Amino acid sequence: MSFNDVVDITILGAGPVGLSAAYYAGHRDATVRIVESLEQLGGQVAATYPEKHVYDVAGHPKILGQNLVDLCVEQGLQYGAEAILGEEAKTLERLSQNGEEIYALTTDKGGPYLSRSMIVTAGHGAFEPRKLGVEGIDEWLGRGLHYVVREKAQFSGKRCVIVGGGDSALDWTLGLQDTADLPITLVHRRDRFRALETSVNEAKRLEDEGAVRILTPHEVREVHGDGDIEAVTIENTKTGELERYDCEALITLLGFVSHLGSIAEWGIELEGKRQLKVNPMTMETNVPLVFAAGDVAGYPGKITLITIGMGEAAIAANNAVAQIRGEKVQPKYSTD
Repeated sequence: MSFNDVVDITILGAGPVGLSAAYYAGHRDATVRIVESLEQLGGQVAATYPEKHVYDVAGHPKILGQNLVDLCVEQGLQYGAEAILGEEAKTLERLSQNGEEIYALTTDKGGPYLSRSMIVTAGHGAFEPRKLGVEGIDEWLGRGLHYVVREKAQFSGKRCVIVGGGDSALDWTLGLQDTADLPITLVHRRDRFRALETSVNEAKRLEDEGAVRILTPHEVREVHGDGDIEAVTIENTKTGELERYDCEALITLLGFVSHLGSIAEWGIELEGKRQLKVNPMTMETNVPLVFAAGDVAGYPGKITLITIGMGEAAIAANNAVAQIRGEKVQPKYSTD
């Protein structure tokens, strides 16, 4: 398939919801092209918590994020969907070609990619990590600075400083206990954590055992090293006291800043600031034959769960197929 080929559906985003949309569209014999801004399939699940357990996906009491992604990829690509990775959507234009109205999508690297309809499953849009207020912090990327934990093994035997007060920071303080050199230092700028109480209590228990060092209210002020990170200076913000700690892995888990990017310029009505307003009966936006599903789709009473997004993907794909073919919306059951 080349970018000049017109497909039935372009899916924007290759997370579990986008891959579910690809499955449902392919199951209806629709041709599909997936465009993903990240360099890998799996969206934010693969990028931010591949080794964390996910508990709220139907049919899985618990499943590692990467295992969930692997299954979604196997299911979503089984009908031959094309996947284009590492390209961020830029423009969307409505064209007339051979008597047919189609959409032309361009990205920061390619296109136009032509399709009869589109399903946007871009999560909360393009996202980037919140960063420490340390001058030149990004110079340490690849040299000991980490914004996500993708593989636990890369922290084996390393002295780790984790920065953050939410669930991710606490989860990895606990999750790296069997991997990192102990104690793991946990730094938070406030006295109170935002994480689940049971995780905070477990971290405090491990602190009593010497496996965790909790520093609150503290902030990282400086990074030291010759080539790679070797230590950090941390300030007690109550007293102003500075202390240097050995550190080979500085893991900053301060959340992400997300934005719709160019999608917000396509004339699609918004629900709030970060969601595309859809009709929940069809998942269609105000732009004809442009649908949305998952966290990026908004309507009153919306619940943002992966399971909900997968259901929305099925609604969007079946409605897109029906409109393209001029037929009644109906499911095609997937049992033998």
